Amino acid sequence: MAEANDTGESQTNALDDHGTDNEAGLALLKRLRDEGFEADNDKFALVLGRPIEEVEAWMGGSEPPDDDIIMKARGIAQERGIEIE
Repeated sequence: MAEANDTGESQTNALDDHGTDNEAGLALLKRLRDEGFEADNDKFALVLGRPIEEVEAWMGGSEPPDDDIIMKARGIAQERGIEIE
């Protein structure tokens, strides 16, 4: 039973110090991909340094983004002058 609680908690915990949850994190990633990388998962995966399969899993909703990628996305957006919030 503890495992079920751990899974539920990880889905609702904030991914960063802005209080970003999984849903908001995915929305942030989609905005950055769409506005900064022509809505292209391949280009986005390259700049993030993550496999295309992982990016596709986030965008398809089958895998939640992690805290590391949210922080990295915020940094990339800031460097490129893209407003993501």
